[in-house]
Amino acid sequence: MATPNDYRRITRKTDRPMWIWAGCALTSVLLMFGVGIFVAITVLNKDDEPQGKLPDVWPSKTGEALRPVPMPTGEMVAALTDDTGAQVLCQAIPEQRWEEILGGRTLLEAGGSCHAVTADLDVSARMIPALPEDTSQGRPAKTTIAGKLGVIATDKDGTSLSVELVEIAPHNGASPVLNVSVRSRVAKSPETEGKAKALAEALIAGATPPGPKLPKIGDDGEIPAQAVEPGPIKDKPLPVISWLLCGELGRALGVPADKAKPVFFAACEVNGVTADYSERSSVVHPTTSIAGLPAQVADGSVVVQLTGDPDGQTLKFKGTGDLQNLAEKTVPPLLGR
Repeated sequence: MATPNDYRRITRKTDRPMWIWAGCALTSVLLMFGVGIFVAITVLNKDDEPQGKLPDVWPSKTGEALRPVPMPTGEMVAALTDDTGAQVLCQAIPEQRWEEILGGRTLLEAGGSCHAVTADLDVSARMIPALPEDTSQGRPAKTTIAGKLGVIATDKDGTSLSVELVEIAPHNGASPVLNVSVRSRVAKSPETEGKAKALAEALIAGATPPGPKLPKIGDDGEIPAQAVEPGPIKDKPLPVISWLLCGELGRALGVPADKAKPVFFAACEVNGVTADYSERSSVVHPTTSIAGLPAQVADGSVVVQLTGDPDGQTLKFKGTGDLQNLAEKTVPPLLGR
């Protein structure tokens, strides 16, 4: 028969595991409480981070919606006006391809450049006169994109990549370099260098399908005369605009086409009269109308306002003779009327 001492010995033996179990239980509770606090802090911190989203209003105040434009071929992308060049680059590849490269839904608008945004990225693509020697990211390093010389610079905020599409002296008026900038719109910057390279390759392929080379450009900007089919000058490359101006001036003045003197900068001189197209001009102060458009006649010149913007696209005629009558003859076909 067990004695009281025997029971006390059994109780002491069974008490030891109970204390251990209680300690283990307390430790587990504390660990679970700590994990809960860690998860809560993580979630709160995540909620505090700025989350990228697409703009509520698009196009932006300074942007323009995309519109149909003729797509250039060959080297002619290097000879477009800024506005047309932006439209062309935005539409050189399908919207789906933009989204594949940039990694999400993409909004596009034109302006001084093709401007694209995703929830995380702000992107621009434009044609510029020369390869940059430095950028906001610092001195760029040489690279090769689609077999062409380029320079690239990347920092924590993004990447700037420029690729020379046409080997031509920049002072001659062409914009032979494609510049692609990919920058972050969020605090934690996503990868940008690979996206900039992929986008540049896609745009080069889309905007330079086989076609004509740029005409040889002389020291004063002169280019060889060339007969082209009559038509509107809107969205045409600069040398094509020059040839169209030469054709209409020659027909109006009765001068053979080979007597025309075109220059690269969308201008032509025929028999002492010059017609000069400008994408951006000084404000026109209308004194009359020509072909139903506001026009300013002063100082031996006639300036015709081609759009509703008084400091936008203009055609300027300068020289001798009846310039108003000449403008009445030449402006309608140059506008496709």
